Amino acid sequence: MNLISEVRPLAVALFSIVLGATGQFLFRLGMLQYGKVTVTGIWRQLGSILLTPAIFFGFACFGVSSILWLVVISRWELSFAYPLVALGYVLAILYGTLLLHETITIPKILGSLLILAGISVLGFWGT
Repeated sequence: MNLISEVRPLAVALFSIVLGATGQFLFRLGMLQYGKVTVTGIWRQLGSILLTPAIFFGFACFGVSSILWLVVISRWELSFAYPLVALGYVLAILYGTLLLHETITIPKILGSLLILAGISVLGFWGT
C-alpha cells in the first residue's frame, strides 16, 4: 500500500472517532440538562430523553460515525483499525475537562498517555 491510499482511510477514521467522542459529550450534556435517571426509570422517560436536543444530536453523531467506520474497516484489518477507537477515550477526557469543567486527575493523564503510546506502537509496528 502506498502512503496516499492510506491517508484517506486515516482521515475518515479520525473523523469517525471525533464524531463518536462528540456523541458521548452530547449525551453527557443532554443528561446534565435532563437530569438523573435510573435503569428502570429510563424506559418510561426514553421518549422525552431522546427529544432532548443534545441527546438527539449525539445519536446523529454516532450514526454518521458508524457509517464512516464502515469505510475504515472495509480497507483495514479490524485488529489494526479498532484500537484507534481508544482515541475517543482521550477526546472524551478533553471534552469533559475543557467543556464540562470536570476534574483532570493524574490517573486520567497517565491513562491517556498509555492509550496514545499503545496506539503508536500498533501504528508503527502493528501492521
